[in-house]
Amino acid sequence: MTAAHTGLAPQPHDEIAEETPLNLLIIEDEAVVAMLVEDALTLHGHRVIGIADTVASAMALADGERPDLALCDVKLADGDSGLTAAQLLADRGIPCVFLSGNCPENGGHPLVIGCIAKPFRAGSLGAAVRAAHQTATGRRPSDPPPALKFYNEAR
Repeated sequence: MTAAHTGLAPQPHDEIAEETPLNLLIIEDEAVVAMLVEDALTLHGHRVIGIADTVASAMALADGERPDLALCDVKLADGDSGLTAAQLLADRGIPCVFLSGNCPENGGHPLVIGCIAKPFRAGSLGAAVRAAHQTATGRRPSDPPPALKFYNEAR
């Protein structure tokens, strides 16, 4: 039975479930953090196409699956840089959001949308991802969550 049938107001989860799920790439070298991010995103109805811990593995996944958006830590395995990964993804037309305890001051590319600081709240992650994707596709998010710091303040 839906909220309309019960007379109850729709819950935020109902609204999210009605939106098209996004295909997301997680670029994170800490396995536990990557799993927490994946769980939070799938609970919001999104599909995680893969988890990468290096620039090379991120590019291989992105080239094979073509995500709608990537969430990228700044420090990756093997001394790799998430800044490099984000730049390479943006050059391929794939928008990116940093998910890091060390948010960079700027994205360096219009498709590097912003940063969600760690520690993050799992409940706000879905809204932040949706707002970042809307921004990347030229739409203005109606109520962007404070957890997402946009690099282009005009957004």
